[in-house]
Amino acid sequence: MFWGPGGRRAGLAYPALRGGRQLANASAALAALDALRQRLPVGMQDIRSGLAKVELPARFQVLPGRPAVVLDVAHNPQAAAVLAEDLAAMGFSPETYAVFGMLRDKDISGVCRAMKGQISTWLAADLSVPRGANKQVLADAFAGAGVAGDVFYFDSPREAYAAARKRANENDRIVVFGSFHTVAEVMQAIEAARTASRGARQGS
Repeated sequence: MFWGPGGRRAGLAYPALRGGRQLANASAALAALDALRQRLPVGMQDIRSGLAKVELPARFQVLPGRPAVVLDVAHNPQAAAVLAEDLAAMGFSPETYAVFGMLRDKDISGVCRAMKGQISTWLAADLSVPRGANKQVLADAFAGAGVAGDVFYFDSPREAYAAARKRANENDRIVVFGSFHTVAEVMQAIEAARTASRGARQGS
């Protein structure tokens, strides 16, 4: 149920997006619709349908299958803190592997500081864009954030993700985050693997 300037809205679906902040986000969206209702009327059935079907790729997107793979474009300390909260709410995983790459002009240490309590192994990747943070920049950020545990370095997010898949057991999880570039490259790798798998099945 939602109470807003336009009155009460009952019988609403729980937002389809994962994460503890989605109720607040949904409330903000409903408040905006209330404010615009004279110029942009939206029926209750459309609102219910929108909440039930909403999609936002790469924002705490959990892929089907095991090990669990979480994609999130969190690239600042505030977003990383929310991601850390959502990971904690997922429940226990023996190991959590971070596939991580950032732009060098972002607060890399702040992001690492927000996430370090949820990560057991970091697989850090260079980004093939002019602003991408290289190995030394990432290493300095890890040291500044007090990151403990294993850290490995790779030339690309694709290579880091492949290494994470080899290391992770089915009860572990892999978290891909730090930049839109990081997540996009991993998503491309996942889609390429799916396409290859479909082709192999059709050819057999």
